[in-house]
Amino acid sequence: MQTSALKADYGVEITGVDIRTASPATLQEIVGQLNTHGAIVVRDQDIAPADLVSFTRLFGEPADNPRKEVTLPGFPDIAVISNKIVDGKPIGDADAGTGWHFDMPYERRPGYCTLLYGLEVPAEGSNTLLADLCAAWDAFPEERREQIRDLVLHHSYAQLASFKGNTLTPEQRRKFPDVFHPLVRRHPFNGRLALRPCFGGSKGILGMANPAGLNLIKELVEFVTQERFIYSHKWRRGDLLVWDNNCTLHRGTPFDKEKYIRLVHRTWIQSPEEHYRDTSDPTQMGRAA
Repeated sequence: MQTSALKADYGVEITGVDIRTASPATLQEIVGQLNTHGAIVVRDQDIAPADLVSFTRLFGEPADNPRKEVTLPGFPDIAVISNKIVDGKPIGDADAGTGWHFDMPYERRPGYCTLLYGLEVPAEGSNTLLADLCAAWDAFPEERREQIRDLVLHHSYAQLASFKGNTLTPEQRRKFPDVFHPLVRRHPFNGRLALRPCFGGSKGILGMANPAGLNLIKELVEFVTQERFIYSHKWRRGDLLVWDNNCTLHRGTPFDKEKYIRLVHRTWIQSPEEHYRDTSDPTQMGRAA
């Protein structure tokens, strides 16, 4: 197995390994690379859905996909991201992840890591952008850190659904109540602080009236997504991209859907219980540093 940096102080490219036949020690080394560096790309994989699920389980228990209609038949842990049409019907979500976000902000325990496996990739466009939130905090002006360090974001699955024109069922409202997450959070593995604004699904900032709260979130998202903090992943068929949502915002870039087909399988892991306090109660949150 060979490794090289994706960009300075963030991410690792891994080559020369087949996850289907790699030894347990090698697989654990791959997991360690993610926890240390925030993102990994394992190149040149040729895997079946069952292989992807097995690899995903190295990082934890796969999280539920709330949109069952875009999961792979027979594999509820795998969501399909694609503009492909089969028998006159779309096989997946063609517009997933176009805005900056971390995964599952609407959960009490948000996403720990997300895995994307590229089966068909456009020759142009469709890059996945990853923003390094630890580097963003390190670069954030010192005089403003005290102003935002203790702020708490109010997240709502209902709000996120409304952006997409969807209305929640009573069961979904019970399953996904509003939650609260600290804006600045210490990374559970490497101890670094990360500035984690997330606009999609955010109702605002606790104790701050809107539009001031939403404007501050927008300002911070613009700060952390400056080019100097971003790794832009240009897809190759067989890429297995994994990122750590503790220290990363991400988004997809557009491509010509009339000219190209994109087919990606996604799995994700929910953060372990020990990494999160009861985020339905913001009074239980302590200072990140």
